[in-house]
Amino acid sequence: MIDVSALTVRFKTKTGYFDAVRDATFHVGEGEVFGIVGESGSGKSTILRALTGLVPAVSGTMKTGAHVSGEKAGRAFRRDVQMVFQDPYGSLHPRFTVDQTLREPLAINGIDRQDDRIVAALQEVGLGAAFRFRYPHQLSGGQRQRVAIARALIVEPRVLLLDEPTSALDVSVQAEILNLLRRLHRERNLTMILVSHNLAVIGFLCSRVAVMRNGEIVEELGIEAIRAQQVDNDYTRSLLLATGGYQRKAVEAIGMDAAL
Repeated sequence: MIDVSALTVRFKTKTGYFDAVRDATFHVGEGEVFGIVGESGSGKSTILRALTGLVPAVSGTMKTGAHVSGEKAGRAFRRDVQMVFQDPYGSLHPRFTVDQTLREPLAINGIDRQDDRIVAALQEVGLGAAFRFRYPHQLSGGQRQRVAIARALIVEPRVLLLDEPTSALDVSVQAEILNLLRRLHRERNLTMILVSHNLAVIGFLCSRVAVMRNGEIVEELGIEAIRAQQVDNDYTRSLLLATGGYQRKAVEAIGMDAAL
């Protein structure tokens, strides 16, 4: 479904040119959930934006379904490939009600039965019809992200790109959104790319993962290898160590030192 080969994305800065992504290559099968993990600034989100055409590639090729990069993206591509952004507070129009937010993509794509589809989309993401005429400032962060997911799914895409969809949410809300995404993947057989800096989040949804550092993919491996900590790259090993969290004995020792 997604075929990326030797992708390079370059930005112009005051001091010259900067390659945000260099020579990235990966493939995602139909119905697969593929993860991209790495620290902030490693180029993860830039790859998603390149796939949607939001940023141009200077070299390499990208193929999503039947669409090949370099060709003019038609309405069919825009409908087939949808993206959920990181910040649920910035991705929704503050003066649009939930109804208007969900109605707009339907109108753009000429899809009928709009009222029925809006109600069904809200129910699918765990929100009732009572949320239709609320504004974003009347919703919690988790509810806003559910609306953003509903907006992406209401046009029935084949590919869903997720740019750290839970990083701005509380831990308990993160779990709800991750469970929602796993259910939607199972029911719709969506092809997904999930970007995150958290290997635990990646491991919950993805079958394979690419590890990025400084714009390059340094390692690609199956999620079972991640769980077994069978990795080759030192950077991947450091991410695993960071994901392991704190050790209680170490925290208790620090507390004792502070008391002394």
